[in-house]
Amino acid sequence: MHRPIGVILLAAGAGIAGLYQLYLMLVYLGIVNFPIGNQEVAFNETQWGAALWSLLIAAIWLWVAAGFWNLRAYAVQFGIFISLFTLIWGFFSLLFGNTHEAQTIPWLLAGAIFLYLSYPGVQQAFVENERSKLTPEQVAAYDQVARANAAAAAKPPPGMGKPADSSTPPPTDTTS
Repeated sequence: MHRPIGVILLAAGAGIAGLYQLYLMLVYLGIVNFPIGNQEVAFNETQWGAALWSLLIAAIWLWVAAGFWNLRAYAVQFGIFISLFTLIWGFFSLLFGNTHEAQTIPWLLAGAIFLYLSYPGVQQAFVENERSKLTPEQVAAYDQVARANAAAAAKPPPGMGKPADSSTPPPTDTTS
């Protein structure tokens, strides 16, 4: 299987995001400290909610990283979802007392992954890999559905009739 360099970078970025979430989990459990400038953030009591949340996000990021590495199509949609979620969650974390330093790495990784996945043509390698796993009967059925969708898209919606010809003037109201 040939992996484009962008897919390798996606897998590495998602893996780093997952590892960083595991690091944050250790910070919330009070096992390690988080350095900020000349000071360190340490929790005297375990923050179970934040630690479990970081563990869940880490598991999703690592699962998506494995999907990127194996060129699985599910990873594209979950990658878009988890990257947007990380960006939004980080914003709300800042509103409720988190630090910019703690959110910089997740924001940069999630933003880069989201932008790269949104770029036209990036998802093609994933589509081709999934299509290569189909049987000939499944490929034929998929092509038949694509042809039917293209034919349906060429017709006007029901009840809308033909599109108006721009060369003919619109009908005039003669009832008044």
